Amino acid sequence: MPPTLSITITLLCLTAILWLAGIGARSGFLGPESARKAVHIGMGLLCLSFPWLFDSVLAVQILSAMAVLALLVVRLSKLRRSVGSALFSVKRLSIGELLFPAAVGWLYTLSWDQPLLYCISLLLLTLADSASALAGSKLGKKIYQTSGASKSMEGSLAFFLTGFFCAAIPLYIFSSEPLCHTLFLSINIALFTMAVEGASGHGLDNLLIPIGAFLLMDYYMELSGNAMILRSVAMLILLSILLLTHKRHTLNGGAILTALLFSFASFTLGGLPCLLASVILFIRHMLVQRRLRQDQIVIHSMDVILAITLPALLWLTLARGHIIPYNYGQFGFISTLAIIIYMLNTGTQKHTSQPTQLTQLTQPTRLSMLPGLGLSLLLLTPTLLLDIPLLHLLPTLLLAPLSAWIYYHWRGDASTPAIFHWIKLSLLAFIASSLSQFIILP
Repeated sequence: MPPTLSITITLLCLTAILWLAGIGARSGFLGPESARKAVHIGMGLLCLSFPWLFDSVLAVQILSAMAVLALLVVRLSKLRRSVGSALFSVKRLSIGELLFPAAVGWLYTLSWDQPLLYCISLLLLTLADSASALAGSKLGKKIYQTSGASKSMEGSLAFFLTGFFCAAIPLYIFSSEPLCHTLFLSINIALFTMAVEGASGHGLDNLLIPIGAFLLMDYYMELSGNAMILRSVAMLILLSILLLTHKRHTLNGGAILTALLFSFASFTLGGLPCLLASVILFIRHMLVQRRLRQDQIVIHSMDVILAITLPALLWLTLARGHIIPYNYGQFGFISTLAIIIYMLNTGTQKHTSQPTQLTQLTQPTRLSMLPGLGLSLLLLTPTLLLDIPLLHLLPTLLLAPLSAWIYYHWRGDASTPAIFHWIKLSLLAFIASSLSQFIILP
């Protein structure tokens, strides 16, 4: 079929889906969330045909761009109240409807020669995400907060169960993977994408779920059965620890799921040494919370996890891309966390100080800096498992107190929005770890 005809047919079908769902929303037959998810499911099922409808990546990219543009016009024009009533009857802020076609175009580009992975990734977005939203709106009672949204444990459970079957059934029927491998791979995919959906807000899951699922499957399909089982068990243990210790830490639901993704990524990309470093940082957080007064405790969302994870995971990403040696990527990850834990220690001291004391303390005292040094040394202990000379620890141990001193003065007081604290921490960690790596890289 000519690409122009395929694009025309797809756009006409998309218009029909919007029009029919809009009629259902305006007549009251469909509730706001049901109408939105009807469009979501219809678009997803339509896009499942792309590996057989299109033989050109460029044609799908053009279609994706046209769909984004058309939906943007509907959103910003009077068509919002007619054709777009199914998508825009939900009052919460979301750009999910624009990210959906963009994600499909990106996914098709990545998986043009792997239709099975394309279909599984799209099924997760189409069915599991919809099951989560509908179960959460109808049955959700145990609510948790995430970035820009309230979600429910019931919805996350519905996502996991639906996601497991979205992966397991196609893999079992259309792949040659052993049954045991298929089951554990499906568990990994369902848990991973459930965490992504739970931690995302403002419709970002429409992009992150299919792309994240594809990258995970593309990497995991080459693993042996034992490696797959180990990663499945590790993810289940990490999730259990985060949930069972929820009364001992101050991470909200979105932060817990983001921390799960971070810990899993550190283990998958960096192995046991990087996972141990992540666990040490988490234990430090729990111990600090026990020492704070009730009026000093602050609930943390995913922004603090992202501030910590992004500069650290950068080094593992460079190592996986063979830009730097693998053991130096592991060391860069651990070194970054060692610098961050020092900064967190001085930040906690400033947070717990009274305003009258803050005016007197122009810099951290020698005594106040010593615990941070001890924490950095403790966090660097997993580097003993790496093939790294001990002398290479010296730049980190010199840069960590300097970064902490700068962060203490630059952080701001209690009136400064917390997001700025974490941006400053992330920026300083990136600069200090980059200097440290620049000094020691062969």
